[in-house]
Formats: sequence, C-alpha cells, structure tokens
Amino acid sequence: MPNAVVMTGYGPPEVLKWAEVPLREPGEGQIRIKVKAAGISPTDLVLRAGSVKAIPLPPNAVLGFEAAGTVDAVGPGVTGMSIGDSVTALLVSLGGYAEYAMASIWTRKPDTVSWIDAAALPSSAEAAVGVLRQLNVKSGETLLLFGGGGSVGIIATQLAVARGIKVISAVGEHDETLARELGATPVRYGAGVAGRVRALGAVDAVFDAIALAGGSRRVITLADPAAADFGVSFSQYTTDRAPGALDETIALLADGRLRLRAHTSMPMQQAARAHRQLESGTVHERIILTLQ
Repeated sequence: MPNAVVMTGYGPPEVLKWAEVPLREPGEGQIRIKVKAAGISPTDLVLRAGSVKAIPLPPNAVLGFEAAGTVDAVGPGVTGMSIGDSVTALLVSLGGYAEYAMASIWTRKPDTVSWIDAAALPSSAEAAVGVLRQLNVKSGETLLLFGGGGSVGIIATQLAVARGIKVISAVGEHDETLARELGATPVRYGAGVAGRVRALGAVDAVFDAIALAGGSRRVITLADPAAADFGVSFSQYTTDRAPGALDETIALLADGRLRLRAHTSMPMQQAARAHRQLESGTVHERIILTLQ
C-alpha cells in the first residue's frame, strides 16, 4: 500500500502522520499522479487546526491543494494523456501530501520547469488569475494589492503589470524591493497606509480594502469569508473562476516570464515539522514537500 500524510484529528502539527493508505483508482475525468512534490498553502494550516468549520474533513484526511508528478493511471473520459506524462495539478478535493494523488484539473509540466516550481504554482495561479478576471481591471487603471509579497500577490502583480495596469503593492518592509522588481509601486503596511496610497492617486480596484476604492463594487478579498457583511465580494474557487489559469501561467513560468514566491523544500514525511515552522513565523518562504 502507498503512504500519505494523514490527519489523525484536528489540532497541532503533530496530528499529521506518515501512514499507509489505500490506492484509489481514478474516476471519470480524473488522472492518478505519482507525486514528486506538493505545496503547502496557508489554508492547509487552518484546516488542520480545525479553524475552518465550513470545510469538514473526513477521517484520516490528506491535505494539499497542489501537486506535481507523473501520470500513473488515467480514468474514463480522459484523452490526450499517457502514463508517465509530467503534470502539475490543482487538487480541489485535497490529497497532495501523498505518494499518489487524484486530479481533475491539471496541465502538462514543461521540462524547463522544476518539480518544486510546478508544485508551487497551481492554487496561487488560479486565485491570482481568477480575482483579476473578477475585478476586470484594464490597461491604464490602478490596482491596489494587499499582500503583494505573498504567493498570490506576486503572481497577480506580474500578470497585472504585463497588461498595462498600474499596481500599488501594500507590503512589509522586507518585500518593498521585491514589489519594485515586479514593476509595482510599494507602500508600507501599518498606520497611515490609507494616506500613503491616496498620495499616489486614485485607485480603481482593490484586494481587501474598501475606503481607498471609494466603495465596494470593485473590491475582492480572498481572506475573509465574512466579507459580504461589509459589502465586499469574497472570492472562492469555482470551476468557472479561472479556467485555463494553469495553462496560461505554466507557459509563462517555462519562458522565464513569471516569478514565484521564494520557496524551500522538505521531505514529505516531515510535513508536521514544516507546518510547525510555518506557524512559528520563523520561515518566510513557502515550503514544498518532496518525494524521492
């Protein structure tokens, strides 16, 4: 039997255990991936802790929204894929922290993209592309982006700048240089941020802020499900939010036209340690879990 990092319950990182799990067969429209690398997202941490009650998990759940590896089996209705093909996948139903994962959304991994980079891309790319589409920001407009140094923010900044959009990136001191390198104008988080943004001119669309946009019509958050209480749109994954996002962004990554948030790697068997480090705040990079 294969192994996976299973959640033995809700709680601290120690609930994550490397254990045997059944080998599932792919269903209609699915492929089974022999995993090489899997990304850890902030959502994984809160799911494990039991902080998100709206997403109940089954016993011995396996976390992980994104994974990269080779096709191991092809389900009914899947065409154009062969055993051994290299792919990266968005795992809407989780399951990435495992030797084998089931995927319904994937794209081919070019040879020039590493396994670790491929595993760091899917969920951040889908969110970045999806929110930009929902905001409908156009060339010549100004986008205020909170969290510009995060995985989603870095990708959204580059996509927006490439489309002729002016990006104001609200970041901490350690990400100001990065924001400039990506083509954005950085503003420092903290007291007085609204005044610093207004000094740069009008803002047309915003991630996570209301007053600076003059209203909530073009304000979207990825962080707060209660946003509707304040008249703000909360963007969550749907099948039609960003179709084709992986195809678009993996091509940019392969061509060297897309930069990802800095990341490091750890063996998948050390997932509990990785979660502990991320929660402690001692690691400011993403952690990608790898398998030999």
